[in-house]
Amino acid sequence: MEKKIDEIDRELLKLLEVNAKARIHSIARKISLPASTVHHRIKKLEEDGLISSWTIKKNFSLLGLNMKAHILTFVDLSLLTQMKRTQKDVANDIKKIDGVEAVDIVTGDADLLVTVRCRDMNSFQDLLLQRLQSIKGITKTKTMIVVAES
Repeated sequence: MEKKIDEIDRELLKLLEVNAKARIHSIARKISLPASTVHHRIKKLEEDGLISSWTIKKNFSLLGLNMKAHILTFVDLSLLTQMKRTQKDVANDIKKIDGVEAVDIVTGDADLLVTVRCRDMNSFQDLLLQRLQSIKGITKTKTMIVVAES
């Protein structure tokens, strides 16, 4: 069910996206509301599942993960049916691979969109050729290497 939020909640979400650690009083001043109201609204957004109180943003370059790629992944649906498996099963297998950031089941030519982060081309090659493409049911991949993130 879609949650209804008003303009104040939208503004709160924008401010929290910029700085999730911002102090309640600072946010309250920016939107001209009492700190207690801001606190209550943030708690309500958490209770409604619209925000999580614990998030992090990784610095991938400091972690040595300097390469990001999106991999369009194609599966053989008839083979999966014979094996009594689904795209979701394949997606779950892919999620277990170290370096996989996200796996989405998509529409269009490809069946899955896999986002990965690796140290370098050698580790990417290992992830793609040795681990991803060896999963039963995957027939083909097309890779898009990210040259800049915005």
